[in-house]
Amino acid sequence: MIQYYVACKRELWFFGNKVNMDYESDDIKTGKIIHQTSYVREEKEVAFEDVVFDFVKNEDGSFIFEIKKSSKLEEPTKYQLYYYLWYVHKKGSQAKGVIVYPKERKKEELVLTEDINKEIEKIVSDIPNIINMKQPPPPVKKPYCKGCTYHNLCWV
Repeated sequence: MIQYYVACKRELWFFGNKVNMDYESDDIKTGKIIHQTSYVREEKEVAFEDVVFDFVKNEDGSFIFEIKKSSKLEEPTKYQLYYYLWYVHKKGSQAKGVIVYPKERKKEELVLTEDINKEIEKIVSDIPNIINMKQPPPPVKKPYCKGCTYHNLCWV
């Protein structure tokens, strides 16, 4: 929900109110294939209490990895990973995060700062306010709207 909050509060409202759309689109299928075929030696879908990480490495410290199809939603993806870091930091871990984009041969390391920590706390406390609205927030045109599963609910 953190990723939805940063990307589109309307999408967050739909998701939080169980308005589910096509989760079998070609984009989602491609993302699943990339997730399954990348980093095959790693144990994937590592559960830690209420969250699930794509994979974790403990070489030279702890790293939480997030695998993504593309960097098109870079900012929302960062915040999803920042949320994971915030969550484990509350439990005493000093893990760092790494977003990997296998198709683009790109990766980015993230570290939770005090400013980001405060932003995540604000987002976590605001998510229920968005979900509990009587109707979704108005649509806001963004570059990635065409690929969104909720596109027809907003723009058609």
